[in-house]
Amino acid sequence: MVKKITIVSSGQPSANPRLIKEATTLADNSFDVTVVYCPLSPWADVYDLKLFNRYPAIKWLQAGAHPTNQKFTYLYARLRKKYYQAIYKITGNQWNAGLRSITLFSQELESKAKKIKADLYIGHNLGSLPAVVNAAKLHNAKAVFDFEDFHRGEDHEGSLHWKIVQHIEDAFVPFLSRATAASPLIALAYQALYPSLEITVINNCFTKMYSIGYKDDLPVKPLSMFWFSQTIGKFRGIENVIEAMGMLPKGQVSLSLLGNCSNEIKDYFSGIISKYNIEGYVHFFNTVEEKDLVAVAAKHQIGIASEVPHIINREYCLTNKLFIYLIAGNAIICSNTKAQSLFSETNDNIGLVYDPNNAENLAKILERYLKEPELLSFHRKNAYELGQTTLNWEHERTFFLNYINELFSTN
Repeated sequence: MVKKITIVSSGQPSANPRLIKEATTLADNSFDVTVVYCPLSPWADVYDLKLFNRYPAIKWLQAGAHPTNQKFTYLYARLRKKYYQAIYKITGNQWNAGLRSITLFSQELESKAKKIKADLYIGHNLGSLPAVVNAAKLHNAKAVFDFEDFHRGEDHEGSLHWKIVQHIEDAFVPFLSRATAASPLIALAYQALYPSLEITVINNCFTKMYSIGYKDDLPVKPLSMFWFSQTIGKFRGIENVIEAMGMLPKGQVSLSLLGNCSNEIKDYFSGIISKYNIEGYVHFFNTVEEKDLVAVAAKHQIGIASEVPHIINREYCLTNKLFIYLIAGNAIICSNTKAQSLFSETNDNIGLVYDPNNAENLAKILERYLKEPELLSFHRKNAYELGQTTLNWEHERTFFLNYINELFSTN
């Protein structure tokens, strides 16, 4: 009998590459897959449409209202969320106010999930945790949650957000059958909190099919760097990268920034670019479909992972950037967060590590690559080889599928 799996997310599919990889891998391996999601990222609508057309066998079900297509319902949900924020401050977690104060469509998400009878429910993003646990209880099924982030580490200990997340996790995590995590340190952090929960690390790898081959004909100068995210914003390490560029002779280094970027943020960075007199060497690009990211990255020599560890989650997480850079054949320059430092130690000779609070430190690394192009080439080739042999989704999905099959083989 075909096993039915329902994946639940409080976000949008194309805003979560990890969810897409899991859903499509399961569908490709003869599981009956349903994805329940909330349409919170209008920029991803066009990519979602392409995804839904590519995978018509997956049932894609919306929960909650679209910000522009269903404005009044969406506005009501925002007002409802503010109401529960006030309730939580006054009475604590009464009426499940904690969850409802940080997740816009938690009620709709759980209601939709409960209507779908499945053998396994998988949650992505914290807002889906109660939905998968309660749906699994209702249908006598199993519930799994994917810890892509260390959620209570997304704010400082003792803060209002921290307390709410603690309430949600302590109330629902003990009822999970198992869990996955996106980095070894996230797994260790949750294992310490919930010792009886079995947690498996599934890396944020990408398919080798995105690769366009190793490009060894890139010009030596300017040294080209690439940074991407869903959103270009402040205090993500970009400021220090620009400052480091300003410490080198003009024209030696360039930087490409890809992601959604408001006019206000572009003006903010333009001011910093002007301050360091590197106009014309920092370029902004709009988001592209996931499969096209590697081709863009491959036009650059270096991939930048500039995480700033101002909260514990930033220390523990391994971002999608690292794994895209590997497939693209970029040397990786990453900030010395605990997770990225461990990643660099485990996978040596693919790049260099810097202190994100020290622009001079980064400038010296860039200067070294300029003076030692053979080192840059060595790191790029090693990164590409690692992406082709080990850290790719073709390799990682075997762990994921074994994990799913083991779940169904145990009581």
